[in-house]
Amino acid sequence: MVDLGNNKLSGKIPTWIGQSLPNLVILRLRSNEFNGIIPFSLCSLAAINVLDLSHNNISGSLPHCLNNITALAHDTGGSRSFTVELVWKGIEIEFGKNLDGMRSIDISSNYLIGEIPPSIASMTELKSLNLSGNKLTGKLPKDFGNMKMLESLDLSRNRISGQIPTSFASLNFLSVLDLSHNNLSGRIPSGTQLQGFNASQYMGNRGLCGPPLTQSCPGEGTVQDDGITRGTEIDNKEQVSDGLINLGFFISAVLGFVTGFWMVCGSL
Repeated sequence: MVDLGNNKLSGKIPTWIGQSLPNLVILRLRSNEFNGIIPFSLCSLAAINVLDLSHNNISGSLPHCLNNITALAHDTGGSRSFTVELVWKGIEIEFGKNLDGMRSIDISSNYLIGEIPPSIASMTELKSLNLSGNKLTGKLPKDFGNMKMLESLDLSRNRISGQIPTSFASLNFLSVLDLSHNNLSGRIPSGTQLQGFNASQYMGNRGLCGPPLTQSCPGEGTVQDDGITRGTEIDNKEQVSDGLINLGFFISAVLGFVTGFWMVCGSL
């Protein structure tokens, strides 16, 4: 374990960490003043379970080789005999014996740019991913749902665009989610636990619609075979009912007028 968090260390993250410590399990450099890009040599840390680079001045894009970290893609087992404080679901917790099952990446509150690489979806053992407070752009990887073990996902305060992939429906263990303050659009995938989160977890995405948001999606009506978009069945029945009432009133008025006219003429 390398824990240098909460100091005032500056400069670039040393490349030798990935080259000289292949069996490193925890790398915690949070709350320092590191700058520059994330060195590709960190992808050589095949045994890493926890990577915490949050609250620094790191820039550049996310390495596309993060899927090389074997411990985040496969259940490698093993036991740990040390204790460390980690941020888990937004709360700093001391982990000891329960550290064995922890798989976490936290690079929040930096200056990362570019897209989230599709290869990140290969980290199927990852339980917590926090990339909030950066300048990430582009669309979410369509296979995001492959990370079926995810329990906590925070992508808030970025510039991510496009729709929420339907594969999010596969994130059955997800208990913490924050996608707020991005440029996401389209309907929030329905029939999943995504509707169970508070609407605030989606706020700041003007193009998003559907539950749990109150904003309805464009074209909520159903499209029939003739290509005409109609409202709900209740609306249709109400429109038909109103039409019949108006037609009946018109017919009654005409019959009343004709009857009255002939009665007057007959009396003359």
